[in-house]
Amino acid sequence: MKIILVRHGETDWNLESRLMGQTDIPLNKHGIEQAHTLKDSLAGVEFDCCFSSPLLRAKETADIIREDRNCDVVCDDLLMERFGGKFEGQVLDSWAEVTKDETAETSDQLLDRARNFFEKLKKTKCNAVLVVTHNGILKNLRHVIKGNTGPLDYHSDSFKNCEFEVYEI
Repeated sequence: MKIILVRHGETDWNLESRLMGQTDIPLNKHGIEQAHTLKDSLAGVEFDCCFSSPLLRAKETADIIREDRNCDVVCDDLLMERFGGKFEGQVLDSWAEVTKDETAETSDQLLDRARNFFEKLKKTKCNAVLVVTHNGILKNLRHVIKGNTGPLDYHSDSFKNCEFEVYEI
């Protein structure tokens, strides 16, 4: 199975360095343009299934990428971004502050969601899958797809808006 991991396009909160978490923020004009550019870049890449976070910024990106294809977007809550608790909407230097918030989702919980989604994905009858989601869950999915079993290094490379990676499993 081929898995194409994609981060959503830019939002105004990305520009402001605001923690979005699970706050439902739409793409901005540049984010929509990024999604169309990515659609063109992926024109020769086949996929027969498309999964997306239900959050608007990811769903809008997925809809643009697959708009000329015979493939519905399936939204899955497992692909939502990490919940940032009371810090959502705030400008933060790092997630270190968020990890002290007992209402925020923990790193272990996010990694478990990534593992659960990957197991669900392996049970599909898809040959090639487009997965459009968020930076936090993407880093965890990459970790799981590569077969890493230990904790994730959150300082690992982040996905830029509308960046994608392709894996064969």
